[in-house]
Amino acid sequence: MCGIAGIVNFTSSNRDLAQTALRMNNAIRHRGPDGEGYLLITQDNEIAAYGKDTPPSIIQSNIPHKPLQPLGDSTGLKAVLAHRRLSIIDITATGHQPLCNMSKTLWIVFNGELYNYIELREELEQKGHSFHTSSDTEVALAAYAEWGCECVNRFNGMWAFVIYDKQKKQLFASRDRFGVKPFYYCKNEHQFGFASEQKALLKSGIVSFNPNEKAVFDYWLFSALEEEEEGMFKGIHELFPAHCLTVNLQTGELKKWPYYVLRYSCNYSSSTFNLQESVEKIQSLFIDAVRLRLRSDVEVASCLSGGLDSSSIVSTIHKLTGKGLNTFTAAFHEKALDESHWAKIVSDSTCSQAHYTYPTSAELLTDLTDLIYCQDIPIWSTSSYAQFRVMRLIKENNIKVALDGQGGDELFAGYGNYYFYYLRDILKHKGALKFTGEANASNHLKRYYIHLLKKKYKRYLPVPQQLNFHLKIHPELKYLNRDFLQKNEKRVKKEKDNYSLNEFLNKDFNNTLLKTYLKCEDRCSMWHSVESRTPFSDDTPLIEYVFSLPSSVKIINGELKSLLRKAMQGITPDAIINRKDKMGYVTPNRKWIAEIRHDVKPLFENPALAEYLDTKSILRDYELLFNQPGRPDDGRIFKLIAFAKWMEVFGGIQ
Repeated sequence: MCGIAGIVNFTSSNRDLAQTALRMNNAIRHRGPDGEGYLLITQDNEIAAYGKDTPPSIIQSNIPHKPLQPLGDSTGLKAVLAHRRLSIIDITATGHQPLCNMSKTLWIVFNGELYNYIELREELEQKGHSFHTSSDTEVALAAYAEWGCECVNRFNGMWAFVIYDKQKKQLFASRDRFGVKPFYYCKNEHQFGFASEQKALLKSGIVSFNPNEKAVFDYWLFSALEEEEEGMFKGIHELFPAHCLTVNLQTGELKKWPYYVLRYSCNYSSSTFNLQESVEKIQSLFIDAVRLRLRSDVEVASCLSGGLDSSSIVSTIHKLTGKGLNTFTAAFHEKALDESHWAKIVSDSTCSQAHYTYPTSAELLTDLTDLIYCQDIPIWSTSSYAQFRVMRLIKENNIKVALDGQGGDELFAGYGNYYFYYLRDILKHKGALKFTGEANASNHLKRYYIHLLKKKYKRYLPVPQQLNFHLKIHPELKYLNRDFLQKNEKRVKKEKDNYSLNEFLNKDFNNTLLKTYLKCEDRCSMWHSVESRTPFSDDTPLIEYVFSLPSSVKIINGELKSLLRKAMQGITPDAIINRKDKMGYVTPNRKWIAEIRHDVKPLFENPALAEYLDTKSILRDYELLFNQPGRPDDGRIFKLIAFAKWMEVFGGIQ
């Protein structure tokens, strides 16, 4: 797990690319404090270079990719690749990057883990490849040498990497199927830059801080975070999950294409479906997914919320190893929000060593700048801070790798809003009588029945009235700048209204909801130099099998995550399998906002906010807006603080 960056010159500019790459790499130092490395590319040659954080053991080694000179000031370069190292697999000198093949015609900077690298290595050795490291990075490079751009179809894991192909004079980049690892780039007629985080590209000189108002509008109206290629930063693009790109170093031509599409069953039911066989298959696939993600040359721990997903991971590790492990949980002194007693059931049953962190509003205030800076973009709510603190606790215990349950809800239908599509499937395939009976079976299903009617009504409204609908149900939106709203109101589009449950799960899994949560996970973990592994989000055999099953078995008799609950019986404690009240990363959001409101008030005096927010009205209604600790939390008021802090933090970057 690491950080990568790079910059390319297409013209004969004398700009010092080496120092530019250094600034970019320093911006993501937190992703890899164990070392750094550079590849300096001229028109005819490549030279590996080292920086201040490159260990002496690397500089003094005899590895083929040994750095030969300090980075220094260099002119006349065509490109520079940069790498920050977090040592996880092959923690010796041979794991240093950039890494090359024996002929030095291919070089790679790699971020992520290929969990099936041992099996791939054996296959490549049978084809005549030899290896001088024990790293998965070298396996990725050999796979490219053998299969070219198609190599990514053989990978099981998470990755974002760039390969310099000397013979083709091009860069080849790829990102994993579902967006566990990040990849951003920017380009103009003179230069191309890429990095693991957007903040590094702000150091490239190719772009400067300029909010993309379309993405800002989507953030406010739909709580959508960067679902288009150009995200919150104008000029910075995301390489979408399951995509590759090439950049020609001579012409500057950029090509981009998808290499994978997740298929899903279009059927509501199946006459050949066997529940017991499917449950056994899911259990087997999940156990294997966790087994692969235990591959590491350093200690592996786990996050543990007390919910089904993380509890199943911890329990499966215990089944595989017969041992406990270190678990890490966010807890709260507010009993109504605290789920640590559920986590304790799991840690006790697996003989694990439990660790707890108790975030407070005062600590949130202290960490607010770091929280927003690490995330790169404004966040939704203070729940991200709970995850931030868990990752800090992991680091404080000198652990570099932790498994987490991200993706379980999107894969197995764990969120309450999935009832909406469950009920609609029943209405379509089973008729009104079955639908009404199911909808009235419990209060929570009745809520989604009403939501169904509201959603069907809203989609028939003209766009201006749809905008008014949003403003009415989300009162904080009245504090947006009216000109900004009207300028972008065409982005309020009629929503598609014919998703099946399976189709909507597929939508959440691909480049929308799950990607947003994975992005938050990556930034919180890597800010603290921790590698987070998410078997529900990137194990291809498990994911493809679950999506091959018909919609009708995803929620059974109104029970969310029914398949996973059944698959984990006998492994995960019954108390966890049977609980139906999981809250997620819930925090005392409104209470915290009320407690820090006076300290964050100066944020709204920033004149740059006026383009997007009606700051005069915010300051006029300040107490009414931010002092509502007793009201039910909708998670949206904190967005005002997060956005204002984002504008302050990134507006000051040079």
